[in-house]
Amino acid sequence: MSDIRQLYQRIIVDHANHPHHHGELQSANFTKTYHNPDCGDTITVFATIVDDEIVDISFTGNGCIISQASASMLTDLLIGQPIDVADDTIRNFQHLIMGQPVNDSELGDSVAFSTLSEFPTRVRCGALAWHTMAEILNDWRTANG
Repeated sequence: MSDIRQLYQRIIVDHANHPHHHGELQSANFTKTYHNPDCGDTITVFATIVDDEIVDISFTGNGCIISQASASMLTDLLIGQPIDVADDTIRNFQHLIMGQPVNDSELGDSVAFSTLSEFPTRVRCGALAWHTMAEILNDWRTANG
């Protein structure tokens, strides 16, 4: 295994074993739960969005190392971001896990998923929290016209 793959594996395992922003967010004004029927992963994302900014995010759920680590990384990247930046980051991450070219300098630890496209059955695991957050942003847009 190459050094970069070993590093990526360590980053993923560390986020899964010690997830950032894990737990229910009491101040959340948006909450959404998604379930991946293929593997049984479930993620609930809690977000506090004020004006056009994501003030805070947390998550709970059960699932594989990939879904838990990915959710942890999402929280790190999107807390404090304006909605338009969050949209770009989500889109960028989705391109990353599909093996498409991206600007990975904006993706923090989530670049560890750059090889996920080699494992098509795992792509949904990595994308679960990101799809959930994208739907929260759609809910926010609907609520804020």
